[in-house]
Amino acid sequence: MATDLIHDRGRGPEIAGTRITVYNLLPHFLDPTATEASICRTYELAPEQVAAARAYVLNNPETVLAEHLQIEARMAAGNPPQVTEQAKKAHAAFLSFKKWLTERQQAEATSENGRDDSTRFPTFREWLAARGPRPVEGP
Repeated sequence: MATDLIHDRGRGPEIAGTRITVYNLLPHFLDPTATEASICRTYELAPEQVAAARAYVLNNPETVLAEHLQIEARMAAGNPPQVTEQAKKAHAAFLSFKKWLTERQQAEATSENGRDDSTRFPTFREWLAARGPRPVEGP
């Protein structure tokens, strides 16, 4: 096995020079219709890299399959409620910004003054800051 092509930086065994773990490739290895060429195209890998990942899986089947099952269980459980709530708040803020931006663009289109530097659009961060401090709810 080409061990110099696989290393572990704390996220599990990865293909060197990428952030692709053997767990990313495992479903393809278990799919009898997946070819090495299709895996190479999908992940933009060299055949040697895919072969090294396959060899790692074959040489460490118990470890890889156990970790893969844990990953699938975490994915099935979904995000904790506080993460879901924070994502909803961020999405609502984004939609509010998008609405505000559309209204501003429409107002400027009907304006006779035209644009200058003082009317440039703020960034999302600038817009959030202009809205004032909002209470932050922690876990």
